[in-house]
Amino acid sequence: MTATTSPRKGQQARAFADEGFAVLPRLLTGELLHQAKAAADSAVASPAGISCERPNNTLVPLRWDDELVNLVLAGHTRIAQAIGAEDLRWISGYVSVKEPHSPPLWWHQDWWAWDHPVSFQREAPQVALLCYLSDTTQTTGALRVLPGSHAASTPLHRILPEAHSDESTGLDLHHPAMVDQPHQVTLELRAGDAVITDYRLLHGTHAHAADHRRDCVILNFAPAWNTLPADIRGHLISHSALPRHDEPVTPTTVTALLPSFDGPRRDLPLNRNAPATFETTS
Repeated sequence: MTATTSPRKGQQARAFADEGFAVLPRLLTGELLHQAKAAADSAVASPAGISCERPNNTLVPLRWDDELVNLVLAGHTRIAQAIGAEDLRWISGYVSVKEPHSPPLWWHQDWWAWDHPVSFQREAPQVALLCYLSDTTQTTGALRVLPGSHAASTPLHRILPEAHSDESTGLDLHHPAMVDQPHQVTLELRAGDAVITDYRLLHGTHAHAADHRRDCVILNFAPAWNTLPADIRGHLISHSALPRHDEPVTPTTVTALLPSFDGPRRDLPLNRNAPATFETTS
């Protein structure tokens, strides 16, 4: 039995396939939201691993048994339905911290295997859920996305530096990768709201002008684990956020969403550079 099944994709899932993102209002509310904020504070204060530091954003790693992961995954049925996920499996997670008075985060996409044919299939090979723990607006680090950029190249693809590279961390604020783009959508969300994005979708953030830290929980999934190519599954299954082979697994919300794979583990080469010109096929 799969973790979550959706035999008929609804309107939101079809829109996700076309636009590359879907908004889930009030994924966390009330006591769950309060607990998530406290858990995020604890994770940032005592990281479980080495944080990814970049000039305008810090990613604090989370593991499968972290309280914060389980709190957000209480809404996993809504997550799966929003994107029409047929076999939703959790891969990794982070607390994304944007410090007060920090510049925009550059336009980029998160997909890492552009040399692989799966990159050009219509279905998303991976997705990210971003659940905000404070209100975001155009002046407080809101997410901005380019609808449809997961499925076909845009003029911006031709001039972007490699995602997460040293070059991308030193961009001038007037570089096209740092500024607003035609046809972008700014997602001004309330605390507890979430957005799901296709890993290939171009996205970034506005500057954060407030005096407080802006926290966002990022959870990464394979929406159709059982149909991913074996080498992709062999690569993902080794992620350090997942249980080690000798690690006891106590049943929690997330355990039903953990991937399994009997094939050989792989260490695929990373290529975060999307082609200057591409289009996915159905």
